[in-house]
Amino acid sequence: CDTGFGHELAKELDKRGITVFAGCLFPHGQGAQNLKEFCSDKLQIIHLDVTTDNHVSNAVIKVTKSLRADNQ
Repeated sequence: CDTGFGHELAKELDKRGITVFAGCLFPHGQGAQNLKEFCSDKLQIIHLDVTTDNHVSNAVIKVTKSLRADNQ
């Protein structure tokens, strides 16, 4: 979600009121900062390098915990 299609999709889904977990390779980069600045609190940035198993596992844990917390 740092740039391109994923970035635009994250913004559009957020605009429609959908909870978004935006996987960004550079969570402190310009793309992620743009999402934080212009999107609602329903959009969460997750540090994600899809080529690293540990990043993917951590992302699954974060999303699962967040969704469980929202359903309580």
